[in-house]
Amino acid sequence: MAKAELPLILKSSLLDQFPFVVHGFGTKYFQEKEMKELSRLKNLKPVFLKQAHSDRFHFLKDDPDFLLEGDGLITSSPGLLLSVKTADCLPVLLFDPINRIVAAVHCGWRGTAARLLEKIICFLINSFNTKPENLLIVFGPCISRDCYEVGEEVRLLFNQAGFPLEGNLFRPNPEKSGHFYLDLRLANRLQLLPLGVEPEKIEEIDLCPHCHRDLLSFRRDRVRRHRLFNFIALINSD
Repeated sequence: MAKAELPLILKSSLLDQFPFVVHGFGTKYFQEKEMKELSRLKNLKPVFLKQAHSDRFHFLKDDPDFLLEGDGLITSSPGLLLSVKTADCLPVLLFDPINRIVAAVHCGWRGTAARLLEKIICFLINSFNTKPENLLIVFGPCISRDCYEVGEEVRLLFNQAGFPLEGNLFRPNPEKSGHFYLDLRLANRLQLLPLGVEPEKIEEIDLCPHCHRDLLSFRRDRVRRHRLFNFIALINSD
């Protein structure tokens, strides 16, 4: 096996300044065994989702006693390790440092077109009086625009959801009529800025799973079982 170029876990400089926030974007070498070990060491309870490429999300006060369906998890309770799995889609970690609320979000193209990230932030604003300018938001590794080809039907769905067709969001494939390259990061960034999220508080880990062998890509490898683990949790700071 070739030597790994990336560490087991990729970290955010924005979130790393808070010792009571546990977070990371796992590489392909960080799987269930490593996730269980991290949970044990930090005394955390992992919480996963039955991911559905949807705009559904859940606010948790306690560990749920069954597998929830959706693509976003939110909590203000220490001890819950919120996790989403990806293999090309965009994982997003959020932190409201004033209210001490964290969230983990799985943003595929369907969830992005349904404005999942925008809906989660609006929920925080309406339910907890979160100030968008205080939010710290981290985009993990996801498939780059140069690798993410979609059809005209995806472009039209985004347009129906209010996304612009002009600009850099969709770049035509000059070799295939009706095919475009989608910038998934930009599509999610476009949801944040109108809400008042400050650009300097959005961090991007600019790695493409399709291009990087230390990550997992469904489009490249057709992986079925294995995924990248992306997680965030609060721990007691006493």
